[in-house]
Amino acid sequence: MSDEQPEHLTGVWQGLYMYPLALEPGEFTATLLDIAGTVSGSIHEMSNNDQGPQRQLNASVDGRRDGSAVQFIKQYDGRDGAGWDHAVYYTGVLSADRSEIEGVWDIPCEWSGRFLMIRSRAAPTAARRRAFQKA
Repeated sequence: MSDEQPEHLTGVWQGLYMYPLALEPGEFTATLLDIAGTVSGSIHEMSNNDQGPQRQLNASVDGRRDGSAVQFIKQYDGRDGAGWDHAVYYTGVLSADRSEIEGVWDIPCEWSGRFLMIRSRAAPTAARRRAFQKA
């Protein structure tokens, strides 16, 4: 456990989300600001399961942190040319060393799956993917 990790979520996080089907995991970068447990920020990712070319997707983050419990809504901005403007609900738990958030994401009545976020200065992408897929 590292005491160098801050108590808050403020910072850059690298993330992976798994789909409920045999689709490739999605990767994203989240830039979060945590002020007294109120979490805001942005997420940037490339589409990977659309029909057609990959597109840059941008979303806002609005949520809460209460101790190790983390909840936020990722709201796509719809400016990607593919019409991604829906919300995704994330519920997770911050690890004891405050370097990871793991949990589930949900698009009500459509999709849900697991996710993992790691503070940027932690493990490289390949190591994160292996660790997440073993869980």
